[in-house]
Amino acid sequence: MTSLNTATALNGIANLRLPAWLLPPSWPQQSGEPATADLRFEDGKISSLTPSHPPQLDLWDAQGALALPGMIEPHAHLDKTFTIGRSRPSKPGLLAAIETMHQDRQHWTAEDLQQRGKRGLAWAAAHGVTHLRTHIDWFTATPPVAWHEMAHVEEHGVTLERVALVPLGLFANASVADDIARAVAQSGEHCLLGGFIHSSNWDPAAMKNLMHSASAWQLNLDLHIDEELTATAHGLTWLAHYLSENAFSGHICCSHGCALASGSEGQAQEVLALLAAQRVTLIALPMTNLLLQDAVMGRTPRQRGITVLKEAQVAGIPTLLGCDNVQDAFCPAGSYDPLDTLSCALFSLQLDTLFDQQSRLICDSAALTGNAHTQSLLAEGSAATLVVFPGSNIATWPLNSAARLVIHHGRLTHQRTWNQELSHES
Repeated sequence: MTSLNTATALNGIANLRLPAWLLPPSWPQQSGEPATADLRFEDGKISSLTPSHPPQLDLWDAQGALALPGMIEPHAHLDKTFTIGRSRPSKPGLLAAIETMHQDRQHWTAEDLQQRGKRGLAWAAAHGVTHLRTHIDWFTATPPVAWHEMAHVEEHGVTLERVALVPLGLFANASVADDIARAVAQSGEHCLLGGFIHSSNWDPAAMKNLMHSASAWQLNLDLHIDEELTATAHGLTWLAHYLSENAFSGHICCSHGCALASGSEGQAQEVLALLAAQRVTLIALPMTNLLLQDAVMGRTPRQRGITVLKEAQVAGIPTLLGCDNVQDAFCPAGSYDPLDTLSCALFSLQLDTLFDQQSRLICDSAALTGNAHTQSLLAEGSAATLVVFPGSNIATWPLNSAARLVIHHGRLTHQRTWNQELSHES
């Protein structure tokens, strides 16, 4: 494969193997797979997407390499990231990790937050992430230092969203709930309201205040909800019934939802049907939940601790995969590479048709934002932003996919080969 030059903009790329979910139903097939595509660029946008027609001498020839649109990271924690070296929990499980992070906050100066946040965002960009949503811990009526500091973390080509991660108990007071929602709404674009909703803090009155405040300030929601294996967890069941009886103006993402896998099939199907009717998005977080759920010292876990993703897809619920925590008390590993998350899901969730169908789990920005008017990815007029995986094929991807090229608005911005560290061109 001919090397690319970062100094000049590309006219386009020929012979790309794109996933079936991205292509129109009429796209031609070769040997039972979608035919390769030619993409032409103009002014940093896609000017045409057509089946390959040899030869296209003015285009870079990808020689059939797999490619995706710019990827998303729908659930991260930049305020916590890269703290495992100084704050390691003494025992397994979610609650121990929460306590460890509380202790680590003594180190959360503006400089510390900026350094760790910028590093995480740069890693994500180098892997091909173009949209990252980070949750930020929020424990008082007023915004924490991390909320302000993460507003100034930037990386070329990456849209950063901030979610206020508030314990449900803070919403018990309607006035405080309104103060928090107002502060989030006044923080500018790409800010959402969130909450940590668990059996340990369950309060239906606080849930109503949370929903009312989000509606009043026209905020989208992203909730840490039912992150446990308790069959009687209330969060998703309550939310599903509330939405069936009350209008909500914004979009809602529900992250974790582990308890859905612990109750009965009937209960799960009822909740999924109600959430599907409201177009609520379900975000599964396999790596962290495999580590934290059913975690007992010296004992092999018996349960996987992941939500019912396949059933959600069948029900018509938009679904995504996120990395959650990276190198902190909740997850000591991680790299901000969505392919690592998808590889974990391949085995833990027993996914199939990974590239042609399930790669959508790490690319579907419309599922994340709920914006029905989002322009189709890699369609004519959309940004010429994509990730190419030279050396990978359908059988090996995503495990054999460390090498990649990141194209942003028609220009190569990051390139990694098998024998090189990440290189970056601004």
